[in-house]
Amino acid sequence: MDELTFLDLAILKKIDAESSVEKFGSIINTSFFETANLLGTIKIKGYINIESSVGGISRVMLTDAGSSILQVAEQKSKEPMEPLDYAILHALASGAKDPESIQKSLNVRNADLAYHLNKLIVQGFMDYEIRAAKANFVLTEHGFNITGAVRVQKPPAQPKQPITLADFVEKEAQDKESAGSFPQQAQHSQQPSAPPWAGLPGLDKEGQKEEAQHIAQEAKKDDGRKEKESAKQEEKHKKGHRQPSPEEAKRAELWRRRLSKLEYYVLEYAPYFLLFLVVLGIFLGAIYLSLSKIA
Repeated sequence: MDELTFLDLAILKKIDAESSVEKFGSIINTSFFETANLLGTIKIKGYINIESSVGGISRVMLTDAGSSILQVAEQKSKEPMEPLDYAILHALASGAKDPESIQKSLNVRNADLAYHLNKLIVQGFMDYEIRAAKANFVLTEHGFNITGAVRVQKPPAQPKQPITLADFVEKEAQDKESAGSFPQQAQHSQQPSAPPWAGLPGLDKEGQKEEAQHIAQEAKKDDGRKEKESAKQEEKHKKGHRQPSPEEAKRAELWRRRLSKLEYYVLEYAPYFLLFLVVLGIFLGAIYLSLSKIA
């Protein structure tokens, strides 16, 4: 009985007094050859007998072992829900669709799995369909509700970035600025605050002093660079907005007039100049042809 599978149990439940090999394929949505193969496998297990009768029809009948399996399945289908039943429903809700995938995820015997699958189907938690010699399962609404649906996995938490000494110094500067904007609160704070790098691991007092001096030097360098850049920008601004002298203004006006006159003459006499070039080209070409004939 340990060789029993859910497909065997589902086929045994569909056998009646009129079952035959020739007509059984339409009942389980399977071709004739696959149906004959399935029934032959179940016959080897001893659950059914296949007998040929007049007219070439092969009747299918349950054996005592097959009837005993159906009785056990009926009894187990009336039992209350067990942990294995809930595990099967959760496996089905997680994407398992056939007995093989469920058996692989739960690692239970095929016979136990077959009885519990039949129990869940009878009690309305799931349903199945046989097609092409394979059984596929789906959850019913009752089964979906009892599983609590599939829990959405939260994304892994991002690791916290380590706090550096520069972060502490920046925070201390912000705290000083906020304390300056609220002088009354600053007066009430009597306990001096510890230096921002005091709580950092791996730094002794000498290392803390050196680190603080290094940061102060870098801050001074940054301030000096900013002052130089601002001075350069201001000087450029002054040069760009310097008022020209009267002589420079006269020269600029003279050049502007000359350029405007040149532009006028070019636009006014450009067609005549082009015509002159065309006539000159024709004249030179005629002279060249004449000289060529004389030569």
